[in-house]
Amino acid sequence: MAIQYGFAQPPAYIEEWQRNLLQGAYDKTKLPDPSGIPKQGIIGFQPLQTGAISGTAGLYGIDPTTGLQTSAAAFDPYFAQAQQDIGTAKATTAMGIPSLQAAQAQYDPSTSNYQQFFNQYQADVTKEALKQMDEQAALQKNQLQDQAQQAGAFGGSRMAVQEAELDKNILDIKSRRIFQDLAQNFQQAQDKAIGTFESGAGRRLQAAPLFGQLGAGQAGLGAQVAGLGAQQFGMQQQGLGSLFTLGGAQQAQQQQVENELFRRTVEQQQEPYKRMGFFSDVMQGIPSYQQTMQQKTGAYTNPLLGAIGAGLGTYGIMSGQGGTGAFGMGTV
Repeated sequence: MAIQYGFAQPPAYIEEWQRNLLQGAYDKTKLPDPSGIPKQGIIGFQPLQTGAISGTAGLYGIDPTTGLQTSAAAFDPYFAQAQQDIGTAKATTAMGIPSLQAAQAQYDPSTSNYQQFFNQYQADVTKEALKQMDEQAALQKNQLQDQAQQAGAFGGSRMAVQEAELDKNILDIKSRRIFQDLAQNFQQAQDKAIGTFESGAGRRLQAAPLFGQLGAGQAGLGAQVAGLGAQQFGMQQQGLGSLFTLGGAQQAQQQQVENELFRRTVEQQQEPYKRMGFFSDVMQGIPSYQQTMQQKTGAYTNPLLGAIGAGLGTYGIMSGQGGTGAFGMGTV
């Protein structure tokens, strides 16, 4: 068995390139990049965004730096005014309830103020009537006295009876006149009191719905004030939201610029490695040179046959006979 060794040596310039490639890669790993690790910049909120945030916090009465409630929200005064108007509306509406109750009440002479409707001149009329009655009674008495004198009965019992009867009649007439005047005056006062009560009940009945209408109007005004506050608050929120959106567009644009700078910085740092990798790829494309080892083995021979052949050959030589037989032996 034979072994053969083979070894192919690459050209010197190939070895030089390989050595430089390895040396460059090794040098790159010894020290960090002088420019350091690239940092990805993050763009913060823009002025429009911070202004929108502060404005929105201000709408709710919150300090944007601490997040604490420091004042009333922008819509609070409107809602407070609306609540006040609604409270006033409730009070106004409630004012109509006593009017309705009073309008449904029945007239009570014992509690009415009919006295103020008495005819203040009725007493003078009654006095004048009584005065005239007294004058008429005096005339009648004079007539009785004249008649008694003519009859010769002046100062007698008959005359006294007639005068007493006359006085009694005069008193009856005066009493009836007084009671008649009082009854008439009372009835007139009661009629006027009843009329005043009924007209007042009618006015209260008409006024009661007006209180409800006024209350509804005041409540509607409160609702309008609350709606105005909510509308103004919503418009302010919408405007601040638009500002924040504009600021977000500015932030996104600047972030894209920052991302592009970061990409270029990374690409600049990776550029030497790319060149090294390109060179490595080229080197890998060159045919490789490597050592080889070959092992060779001789043809196989049967040792028994070899020994027989050798013996026969020796015998022929020693016998000096030529020719060959079946086994290479000569004939006799």
